[in-house]
Amino acid sequence: MTGVRDSGLRRRKYRDAALVLPFAGVFLLMPPFIRIFVSEGNVAGIPTIILYLFGVWFALILCAWLLARPLRDVMPGEAEGSEPEIQEG
Repeated sequence: MTGVRDSGLRRRKYRDAALVLPFAGVFLLMPPFIRIFVSEGNVAGIPTIILYLFGVWFALILCAWLLARPLRDVMPGEAEGSEPEIQEG
């Protein structure tokens, strides 16, 4: 009984994280939030706003990549290479 409960909890945890990730990305890339990082400062000759934008972009890609394998393992679905059946009716 505990194994079934833990599996469902794990599935929901990864599904919820995958659902929140795009919203976090939208929030982090909204102009009011980005304006916090607009300044005249440079880091190694690169403006801080550019570093922020590419840093958020890289972090979103990294998080999506890290979530992909656990989601594939815990989410029910078709086997790789098989096509879904089309039901007529």
